[in-house]
Amino acid sequence: MLDPSIKAVLFDFDGTFGDTAPDLIHSANFVFNQHNKEILSFTEGRQIASDGIKAFLDKRFDNSIDDYEQLTKEFINYYYNHLQDNFKLFDGIDSLIDSLDKNNIAWGIVTNKSRMLTDKLLNLYHLNTRCHVVVCGDDGFKPKPEPDTLLFAIKSLNVAKEQTIYIGDGLRDIIAAKKANIKSILVTYGYLKVDDQYSDWGADYIIEHPSQITTKA
Repeated sequence: MLDPSIKAVLFDFDGTFGDTAPDLIHSANFVFNQHNKEILSFTEGRQIASDGIKAFLDKRFDNSIDDYEQLTKEFINYYYNHLQDNFKLFDGIDSLIDSLDKNNIAWGIVTNKSRMLTDKLLNLYHLNTRCHVVVCGDDGFKPKPEPDTLLFAIKSLNVAKEQTIYIGDGLRDIIAAKKANIKSILVTYGYLKVDDQYSDWGADYIIEHPSQITTKA
């Protein structure tokens, strides 16, 4: 099991907790088709699936001349109605949270994803009542890589920083954990880019599968 000193495990969502890439890519391609743009390949789209809607729009639009506010609305409207089409928890996550619950270790979600979208996905697996804290990108805090969302989650759980670990799949996650002065785990099964030098990011642990968390942390 986790180091006995760990009392709380916090997860990033996209690319760490759940595989949202297929439906995000489909949503982007819906918008691209509506505006006669070339569709995005799954390989290209997966690498930016943790980077937010703007990262998708930037692939085919120009923020200086295109109406990103309207394009974002089109993206969200489509995604909200299709975000459960292909969504699934990453292999091993369900077993991990079962283990955390069994061992009375609090766990939660800290994500830059919006509250509306995150809650709908968690509800799909009936995790809303099991999750001890959920902090989202539109909850009024500075988003990652700033540490504000992590610090709020830690305070909400009433645990010490040294008792908390954060799990993510991107550089912003590791930076946020460092700024919050908590340990971090980087997962490589998520949405890393092919040229990411993630071994240089300074994560405390790097894992390839959630099952390794019980032995690495």
